[in-house]
Amino acid sequence: MGQLFGQLEVVAKPALRASEGLHSSATPNLSLARRAGMLVLVWMLTVGAVTEAQDEDDEPAAQQLQVQNFEIPEDQFDSWVFQNLQTATAARKKLDQMLAMQLDDVDQTCQLTPSQRKKLQLAGRGDMLLFFEQVEVVRKKFLLVRKDQQKFNDIWQDISPLQVKVQVGLFGDESLYQKTLRNILKGEQLSKYSQVDGERRKFQYRAKVELVVAMLENAMPLRDEQRQNLIALIVKETKPPRSFGQQQDYYVVMWNISKIPEKTLRPLFKDVEWKVLNQQFTQVRGLEQWLKQSGALPKEEEGE
Repeated sequence: MGQLFGQLEVVAKPALRASEGLHSSATPNLSLARRAGMLVLVWMLTVGAVTEAQDEDDEPAAQQLQVQNFEIPEDQFDSWVFQNLQTATAARKKLDQMLAMQLDDVDQTCQLTPSQRKKLQLAGRGDMLLFFEQVEVVRKKFLLVRKDQQKFNDIWQDISPLQVKVQVGLFGDESLYQKTLRNILKGEQLSKYSQVDGERRKFQYRAKVELVVAMLENAMPLRDEQRQNLIALIVKETKPPRSFGQQQDYYVVMWNISKIPEKTLRPLFKDVEWKVLNQQFTQVRGLEQWLKQSGALPKEEEGE
């Protein structure tokens, strides 16, 4: 059985990556239930290989056996939550490194006093403590349903926000770290930090925009002048996300493009290109709630 679940992990991960690919031809707005359902489907197909010798007339009994044998290994939880990091220990180490880098970056810009640095460090560790407490709460839920195929899909509603936090980091706008930072920086320190942070975010955002436009060209090749005009328009008319990650960055940029007034955006495209672009808009608009929960949308988009 252990070997069987090893096969499940090998098969399931590529399937999920393919289903969530950022290519324009993909359908990005998979629900949490559909993601979990895909894992369950792959698992059932794998288990089916064990029971395929059964008589076809005995299908109801085979299906009942599959439900009874449903079981997800305990260590799969960490693999899903922490993804490439795999374990909570590795995640803690990575987050410690991220916190140290952010402290050094702020210190270099603002010349923090020892007291200020200590307060920031404590705030960052507080964010980490809160995160791992949330992880353990969800882990307990997972352990209760990992042998129950009927209830298992629901766990993704709790796992997905944890995945997003691992991707984008724990020290975003609403974190204890950022709230403490805004409180302790004074006068020239705050001015310097705001300027440097704003420039960094603009640079990162333009890079993301250029990547998304390049990906759009998989579905509708653009002329060089058209491409450059589109990039410039997006950067001018939209704002950087509140946080940068990996998985959600493509969708944030596409969301921003979809909010540009049609009279401004439409002249850049031919009719057939505009049709393709609107198909992308239709897909990404279904992700509004997820983007808000991930903290990726600018505050104006949330009506704050």
